[in-house]
Amino acid sequence: MEDKKVKPEWRLIIDTLETIDVSLLKRIVRRMIHYLFSSDIPEIAKLMKGMDTEASDDGKLNSLYANMPHPKKDLDSLKAFSDKVFEIAGNNIKDEDIADQIKFLLGRERSRFLTIASENPNISLAEISGVLSKFMKIPRAEMYLSDDEFINIRVFLIRRFFSDNLQYINIAKHYLLVSQFNNLLGNVIGAARGAGKLGGKSSGLILAYKIIADEKINNPLLENIKIPNSWYLTSDTILNFIHYNTLEEMLSLKYLSTDEVRREYPYLQQIFKNSYFPPEIEKKLEELLRKIGQKPIIVRSSSLLEDSFGAAFSGKYKSLFLSNTGDIKERLSALLDAIAEVYASTFGPDPIEYRKERGLIDFQEQMGILIQEVVGNQVGDYFFPTFAGVAFSNNEFRWSSRIKREDGVVRIVAGLGTRAVDRVSDDYSMLASPGQPGIRVNIRSEDIIKYAQNKIDVINLKTNLFETKNVNDILKEFADKIPGIDKIISINKFGDIAPPIGILWDPEDSDMLITFQNLLDNSSFLGEMDVILKALRKAFNSPVDVEFACDGKNIYILQCRPQSQSKSSVTKDLPKNVKENETVFIASKYITSGFVPDIEYIVYVDGDNYGNLSELSDMKEIAKIVSVLNKKLPSKKFILIGPGRWGSRGDIKLGVPVTYSGINNTSMLIELAYNKDGYVPELSFGTHFFQDLVEADIKYLPIYPDGEESFFNIDLMMNSRNCLSDYVSVEKKMSDVVKVISVKDLFDDKKMSVIMNGDKNKAIGFIESKLSD
Repeated sequence: MEDKKVKPEWRLIIDTLETIDVSLLKRIVRRMIHYLFSSDIPEIAKLMKGMDTEASDDGKLNSLYANMPHPKKDLDSLKAFSDKVFEIAGNNIKDEDIADQIKFLLGRERSRFLTIASENPNISLAEISGVLSKFMKIPRAEMYLSDDEFINIRVFLIRRFFSDNLQYINIAKHYLLVSQFNNLLGNVIGAARGAGKLGGKSSGLILAYKIIADEKINNPLLENIKIPNSWYLTSDTILNFIHYNTLEEMLSLKYLSTDEVRREYPYLQQIFKNSYFPPEIEKKLEELLRKIGQKPIIVRSSSLLEDSFGAAFSGKYKSLFLSNTGDIKERLSALLDAIAEVYASTFGPDPIEYRKERGLIDFQEQMGILIQEVVGNQVGDYFFPTFAGVAFSNNEFRWSSRIKREDGVVRIVAGLGTRAVDRVSDDYSMLASPGQPGIRVNIRSEDIIKYAQNKIDVINLKTNLFETKNVNDILKEFADKIPGIDKIISINKFGDIAPPIGILWDPEDSDMLITFQNLLDNSSFLGEMDVILKALRKAFNSPVDVEFACDGKNIYILQCRPQSQSKSSVTKDLPKNVKENETVFIASKYITSGFVPDIEYIVYVDGDNYGNLSELSDMKEIAKIVSVLNKKLPSKKFILIGPGRWGSRGDIKLGVPVTYSGINNTSMLIELAYNKDGYVPELSFGTHFFQDLVEADIKYLPIYPDGEESFFNIDLMMNSRNCLSDYVSVEKKMSDVVKVISVKDLFDDKKMSVIMNGDKNKAIGFIESKLSD
């Protein structure tokens, strides 16, 4: 008797599935169709044509079904179609290859639960944690997922935890792996049933470090680049906090005017700080503090909108340092208080104004929290990094014509990086260009001494306070205990400035300066920054802004976001033969190209009279007057001119203490530096204040009237009619400080323009006739 032909293994599997799992069989059929097409089997194309109801027998499109439903195939037809697919496979593909394809799909069923989970955008933190943990227990060799399926899962995880922004997703999906999300969840804190994200700051940091880590593989220069230990409080926790304390009315405050928000904000902040956290969150934060131990931490904002493409929110929300010392009850109380204050900053006047300007006010902003161990070392009672700062792909404020925009810039300070990103009134930071490491801002010894950093921000572990100390006091007492001190200081010997050599220097007997000479000239630091900025720029397809800190050995990346960019940077030829009485100013130092036309008003703050104000409250009143003018004068039709450093913290006698919402409608901000006043505008590039100016397309210009080839028409300012009373009622002493000058009043049918030519390092503000229609 003749033996029956034995069915191949794959056919037995198909026969079984026809009985017990038709849904799985349909998925296998789809997989086999795809495999047959990829194997260039012509019969499959003919078979698929038979399923196309739009194709007629003569090969032409059947228009009958263009505007009506296609006919539905019955189950028998579908079964016959499936049988035909496997018949074609059996006739053209080896049995073992067909079996491998079916086994691949059956193996993929082990991880199908993750695919199903990825279809739920609101999956809870507890559920996604369990799903990822289960998935990672599957041996890698048994994860039968295609590359496109892995990308689909990555995109889901990116959307779930990081961002719905397509620009971000398109970058992150090529770098962030599923395994990294599983590891990340061990550091995520949130409600078990919550579905919050980690926020913009956390998302940018995690992606940037993965890009750098990939670059490390082939570039040993980046061996010592790290990120600090970090934990993430999910963005929906702020909503839980608001509901837990019945503060729902706070959510509508954003629709008030900015002035109303500003008036109510101090009280709102205290309400938040005196509210309570849900017990679930409080318990998890206490567990975190026990894990960290008594190490200083920083509580940083990480809102959904923050650090995104086109909306950096630089300095708009709070970041707060904590010494994190004492018993667990004291430490937890301080942490909860700091988080509450960061939450309150979501409703502050500056971020609300910023959102209104960009059409983001209707977005439900949620505030994630990034908690990081502070980078640095304990030195005596103080804790601080050896140095810290910020780096930019684009150099928007070049101090030499040899520096190109794409050469980038770093802004460095000794100690905590707050003095690099905050605008301080009475100190300086170091600027250097990674792409042009040999070109310094200051070359002469007298300039190096004059512009050396003289204050340092630290955490006082004894008083539990953030403090600003005199650099010399810290160096005299602790220089030999600061790791990497030789990288940041030089010794001044009767005007001869040189870095310290080995043990041949005594801190107590040395005149030390913060110069960063060894760091910039004799280390790989600028090379590392250059590689990092270029790698991130390539991956982001955008210039980036990176904050960093160094503990004397390793450099830690603290933050990364797309760099704010000016909307216009026009280089125009300078006008010739401008009349002296129609010249408002000429500047010839630190010029960036730009053009500001159609200026109708000049708001001038008189430096002498401002400095003569005896009360700090009066100086703050000047800032309020400027803020009122910012609202009442026609937007982008006026410029601000004043002494010292606008918008700085510290000694407000050295500059008007305005905030973003008080100047955001001006077209230009000009700082005057007279030698007799001691006002010296700092190169503020890299500060949050400067980034605000760039992003809002507000041109910035320092003028040194006593310098060569510089001029400021003080007679024009002093002898022109003051229009201030047309816009705000003030005391006479205030009108002596603030002047509003109407260009039209002075020069009938004329306007003012400013042309800044960076190539020639010269700028001029002048009066010219209005253009005809």
